[in-house]
Amino acid sequence: MSDIDHAGPDFSGSGPVEYRPDEATPRGQAAQVLAQEEARLLAIPGVVSVGIGFGPPGQQALMVGVVDAGVAARVPRELRGVTVVVTITGPVDALRPR
Repeated sequence: MSDIDHAGPDFSGSGPVEYRPDEATPRGQAAQVLAQEEARLLAIPGVVSVGIGFGPPGQQALMVGVVDAGVAARVPRELRGVTVVVTITGPVDALRPR
């Protein structure tokens, strides 16, 4: 099926979108828990990332990336009333600046 048959909405006249990073900063209970628990989560060998995302419908959750299922089993599923969503990402290697 072609996009021409079902073109969808036309955003050609929508113009630029303002970027307001202060409004994009995560707030609320998940952000507080992340601030308090980030170092503890990253201290678990094999945890490669932590952040805030969405878990149960409509609720923020802590997102934790791990290298394998063995590490995933050692990560708590809830911290201070906030759901923890664990994703097996494999190893993450940051690129060095040139």
